[in-house]
Amino acid sequence: MFQTLFGGAVLIVVIFYVLRAFGVSNYWRGVISGTVSVTAYLALSIGQWPGGDVVSMHMAVFLATATVLTLIEGRKPGTAKRLHWGPKVIIGFFLVLFVIDGALLMISGQGVPPVVAKWLLPPAKNSSNPPHTAFSGVVSHGEEAAKTISQFMKNAEKQHKLGWAVTTTGLDKLRQGGGSTVSVTVLDVKSQPLKDATVKIAIARPGLTRPEQLAELLETNPGVYRGELTINLPGMWVAALQVQRGSDRFEQQQHVEVIAAQ
Repeated sequence: MFQTLFGGAVLIVVIFYVLRAFGVSNYWRGVISGTVSVTAYLALSIGQWPGGDVVSMHMAVFLATATVLTLIEGRKPGTAKRLHWGPKVIIGFFLVLFVIDGALLMISGQGVPPVVAKWLLPPAKNSSNPPHTAFSGVVSHGEEAAKTISQFMKNAEKQHKLGWAVTTTGLDKLRQGGGSTVSVTVLDVKSQPLKDATVKIAIARPGLTRPEQLAELLETNPGVYRGELTINLPGMWVAALQVQRGSDRFEQQQHVEVIAAQ
């Protein structure tokens, strides 16, 4: 999001001053530069819709950037180079607005950064980890919701009775764009390797049901399953693990952080 947001703003600045070099009037420089960036981003969004809030944020930034450039360059020749306080207030207002809106969009999709959450918020119950603050999705209420909760409790109890011990390694070493080997070790209730199971890991953004990546791990040793994961975007993600053999199923979720590429 931030790449397209600030990239579009830079594109507006470049187009604006290139048009000035060709003698285009100040008004039309603002109109053309703003229109080009808005049109380009809308065309880009058609293939993968990012959401109305993200699109609105981009539109506001692009149009405001073109407007501010037009105000700055619209001064009459011969006037003092020092900018009047009025346009300064407008520019400052939009800069503050961009920062606040961008922060809210990031928090809504990824939650408060763990460092900030650990400093501002108490730890999660029965855990030393900071609480997860991203939007977890819409939860319906009523009879169907009660049935869903009841089913969840039954599945949790059934999973507890299985007595499987599941250990996952590699999810704490994920880096943007790099392949990481993830290993899952499964022991049955007798502490023996659980063979011939189907092990899958789904990686998704917090609050989204559609996974970014779904990988099925292969059994390399008795009870040990390995596979490769590649995440192209940094930030906070949710890793959902599913181990199934016959009608028995074990499910587990954990939050993971993908480190940005250097």
